[in-house]
Amino acid sequence: MTNMKDNNQHIAILMATYNGERFVGEQIDSLLGQSYEDWHLYVHDDGSKDGTVAVIKGYIQLHPDKITLLEYAPQGGACRNFLSMIGKVEAPYYMFCDQDDVWLPNKIEVSLEEMKRQEAEHPGKPIVIHTDLSIVDEHLNGIFSSMYEYTGKYPQYIRTFNDTGGHTSIATGCTMLFNRLAEKGCDAQAEKAIMHDCWLCLCALKQQGVVYGIPEKTVLYRQHGDNCVGSGETKAADVNFLFRIRHFKKVYEQNRNYYAMLRSLGYGSIFKYLYYKIMYKRRIRRGAY
Repeated sequence: MTNMKDNNQHIAILMATYNGERFVGEQIDSLLGQSYEDWHLYVHDDGSKDGTVAVIKGYIQLHPDKITLLEYAPQGGACRNFLSMIGKVEAPYYMFCDQDDVWLPNKIEVSLEEMKRQEAEHPGKPIVIHTDLSIVDEHLNGIFSSMYEYTGKYPQYIRTFNDTGGHTSIATGCTMLFNRLAEKGCDAQAEKAIMHDCWLCLCALKQQGVVYGIPEKTVLYRQHGDNCVGSGETKAADVNFLFRIRHFKKVYEQNRNYYAMLRSLGYGSIFKYLYYKIMYKRRIRRGAY
């Protein structure tokens, strides 16, 4: 395990790459332009067939004090790749970073300020901070201004482990900042984990931790056709009863896989899952927790 310098403000940024040659340089440039500078970027490539690693090594030559390439076996997908890096680096705080987005200049600063507020209110707790983001095309032209709105995500209504039954997406990984206590509850070899971001949030809430969403947009979330996971083809407002009937198999499989992940953490029965899904929708209609 790589140890960070002794600094309780230091952030380890974890970037999982795979065939990201087209955009990874622009992403790294956006990190180098952050208003908060006390961070180090760790990259692990998952067996790229293009020039991704060459691009990263070029940046390392220019910024050896800011970027490290972790060299170990490919993990076979984004989820395992991201989770494996948590076990390789020890730091007070971590952030996940996709290879193809652009971070707005105050992303780290805004997230860390909120982290400090939450840690003061909830000392000794696992904490995950996440933000909204803007969905853009490959040329960074706007597609949808708010990922929260697009996906029907209301972070204020997911406060406990029970509440996680409400929405299958709790936070978008590329917006997350989490402390070491959240990392300690995250098993990097979790077989039921669908994606790294959702798994980590579930583990934090399972430990009575805090997952807190900020409405500010801090990322340009690039959609280019080769995304491992994207914003999805359908916005939440269009997912009505008829949509669920037409796409029954897809909706069923998504919920089956998500519930299996919850059950692996001891969530409870399918009836409990359905109850909290209904409660989540009721809270949205009422506008109150």
